[in-house]
Amino acid sequence: MKNTFTLLLILVTGFILAQHNYPTPPEAKGRLFYIQHSNNHNTFVYDANLEGKGIDTADPVKVYRLTYTKGGIKEELSTMQRKMAYGVTVVNTEPGACCFTLAAYPEKKIFVRMEKDGKPHATVHVNGKNIMLKKMFLLAGKMGTSVEYIDFYGKDAATGKEVKERLYIKG
Repeated sequence: MKNTFTLLLILVTGFILAQHNYPTPPEAKGRLFYIQHSNNHNTFVYDANLEGKGIDTADPVKVYRLTYTKGGIKEELSTMQRKMAYGVTVVNTEPGACCFTLAAYPEKKIFVRMEKDGKPHATVHVNGKNIMLKKMFLLAGKMGTSVEYIDFYGKDAATGKEVKERLYIKG
């Protein structure tokens, strides 16, 4: 019993510390969501590329990183980051909407559309829920080449309530 309690305490403490003191990227017009990971505070940001009152169907999503290890400067993704992990592949576009996948997880589709509030929102299906995505957190291996799980944060599209869903990655 004592060992079980100790293990539980370590797991809970590790989860709490995993995202402690992470910066929140500044608000931006068209912000969809951002991704942070356990290896450092650098943040990968996904913004809708807006054109007029809608989404630019030719280039719907802008991706960049905020490099907090260098004072929070905005940088383009490296070739490896774009092709192996954080880059996007647009699957489908239509007026006011698109669907894309991330390079590291092409099975998971992310849908973007202009909502009634006049802002673009990204929605993803996780554990039976449609989530209006705000951020993702990855528990990554030390080398950054593997991911144990992804936490998806946002609002449940059906209820509007804040939600966090964890998806374990089979490796």
